[in-house]
Amino acid sequence: MKSFKEAYPYIPVDTYTPIGDLGNLAAEKGSDVLTKSDLDAVEKYADRLYASVGIDVEFTRHFLDRVNDKRNKTQITKTELIRLFKQAHKKYGKKIAKMGPDAQAVLNDIKTDINMPFVLNWDGKELDMVAKTIMRKKDFATSNDKLAFESRQLLRDIKRQR
Repeated sequence: MKSFKEAYPYIPVDTYTPIGDLGNLAAEKGSDVLTKSDLDAVEKYADRLYASVGIDVEFTRHFLDRVNDKRNKTQITKTELIRLFKQAHKKYGKKIAKMGPDAQAVLNDIKTDINMPFVLNWDGKELDMVAKTIMRKKDFATSNDKLAFESRQLLRDIKRQR
């Protein structure tokens, strides 16, 4: 029988290459981080959706950093972003358009605990909805208007039925 040293020869540390990043939260959860091209696809979808109320959707550079942040605990997915824009348009599309330039508010999806602060800017032709940042956090506090959907009572009723 081989000794331990014979079976596992010494490998110098400087020749070792790690296989994976153990600190990457998204890799731990088995989901992929959102890339710039993923956000471009979400932006294209949101642009088509909000075109009916004269709004163009844009993301800041900070938005891309924050969507993949470890503080979100679970990775924010492309599907969740699409749901956020779809539900917000369904419930608040016309209200957002009437807010006018320089207005600020927060889109809040209670089901997924995603909060997206945005500002409306006038670019000369149409309103730009600039998504400043995004985070997954329960009970998000803000001094701006909070446009929430999926009421907590509705969620409690759904959980009781299961």
